[in-house]
Order: sequence, then C-alpha cells, then structure tokens
Amino acid sequence: MAWGNSWNRWEGAEGPIFTLGQLRVDLTTLLVGVHTLAMVLAAVGTAAGLGSWVAEGVFSPAQLGQGHVWTLFTYPFIHDIRQEGIWFALEMLMFFWFGREVESAIGRRSLGLLYAGLAMGPALLLAGLAPWLGSATLAGSGTIHFAVFLAFCALHPGAQFFFGLAARWVGWILLAVYSLTYFAGRDWSGGIQLWATAVLAVGWVRGGGVSWPKISFSRRPKSTAKKKVVSKKTGLVPLEKVDPILEKISREGMGSLTPAERKLLEEARAKLMQKDRPSGTVR
Repeated sequence: MAWGNSWNRWEGAEGPIFTLGQLRVDLTTLLVGVHTLAMVLAAVGTAAGLGSWVAEGVFSPAQLGQGHVWTLFTYPFIHDIRQEGIWFALEMLMFFWFGREVESAIGRRSLGLLYAGLAMGPALLLAGLAPWLGSATLAGSGTIHFAVFLAFCALHPGAQFFFGLAARWVGWILLAVYSLTYFAGRDWSGGIQLWATAVLAVGWVRGGGVSWPKISFSRRPKSTAKKKVVSKKTGLVPLEKVDPILEKISREGMGSLTPAERKLLEEARAKLMQKDRPSGTVR
C-alpha cells in the first residue's frame, strides 16, 4: 500500500466525541477501543473459568428464539484471542485506517447506523433462514470490518493499493477469495453474512449515507418557512459542499463520484449557469 495517498484525508470535520490528553477520540477510535477492551475481558474471563459467561454474548438463532435479544449487539465484540491471534491486531488496525475515512465521508451518525445495520441485519437474515440452513453462530467483527473496507473502496475506487491495484479491484479480489473460502467449506451461513454486509455497506455509501429523519414537534413561524423556500430556489450550493467533490474528481476522475455527489455537482452547475445567464429585455 502506498502510504500517504491523497485519499487519506481524515480531517475530523465533526470534531472528536471526547479527548484523552492529546488523543482525539472519534467514533472509529472509540469502536476500536471497545473491541480491544472486550477482547481483554474475554481472555481474562476465559482464563478465570468464566468462559460460559463469555459464550452468552455469541449470537445464534436458537438463543435469539429463547429471548437472548442482546446477542444481536454483543456478538461482534466477542473475540477469542486463542483463535484470532495477531489477526485481531491487524483487523483493528485496518478498521482504524479505513473506518476513519468512511466516517469522514459519510459522517459519524451515518457510520454508527451503518455499523449497527451490519451487525443486526445479517444476523436477523440468518435467523429467518435457520429452518433451511440450520443454526449458525456468529462471533467477532471480521466480516463487519471487511464490509467497512468495501465501503471505503466504493467511496474511493481509484485509490492505489499494493502493486498499483485500484481499490475497486482489491475489494473485488478479496470478496471473491472470501466467497470461495466459504463455498469450499460449505459454510453457507458465513457466505450469506459476507454478501449481506457487503451489499449493505456499498449500497449505504453509494446512497450518500443514510440517516434517520429529524422529527420536530415545535411549530415554525411562517416567515421562517418562506425564507427557506426562497433560499432553496435562488441560492447557490455552498462552496464547502462542492470543493471536496472537485478535489475528488481531480484525484480519481468522474467515475469515482457517488450518485449523491453527481446530483449535487449538477445542481451547482445548473444554478451557476442560471445566475450567469444575461437577462435581456424584449423591445
């Protein structure tokens, strides 16, 4: 990988959630810390003979049917260091790099919703398919963090990786390798989780990041509502929204833009042309 690429543009525009000395803790950093703490606690608990308590956080359709709803949220944080070993550190490092880029692009709230969806969505899907696939267990966050990496590849398809490969090809190659691994092992549940998270992550960022609508019960003054309508019709798109798109085009080309970015760029161009058009009078 070429370190210091132009896509590595984390600026922390939303600011940190909190700070620990000089460390600015954003959502990605916080998730890495929680995973690391959960791994340490699981290792200590297992060594102390409390492995059964750790197993209570693993997801399976059978446990969900028994009312263990919390496993939808806890299973990504169940790490067995005896099996994961050094791969746990590599996984956290990769998620730290690429997760911050995705957070910077779609926002903290959207990343949080995406992360929750990547955990719960495939688990519920497997629970619904349990009569045909059997009871599958889910533990760990490897598939979820790989989906976040695919989201990065969708945001920056032209980013250069090792051997000069573009991010889009690295994503496809790794997805194919993992798919063949599950297929060869007849692990249908693992393959379904892999593809469900991949489709959800890529679709999420391609849609510009999804967030819940804001609901307000307070009435707005009529004059304020009118002002907003007028500004929408006549105002130009703010430069701070257009500049990052233009920078992305100069780095990676038009093909790297998401549909939402293309729409925003087209709106800015149309409004600029409308403003510059001479308004002559007919004599």
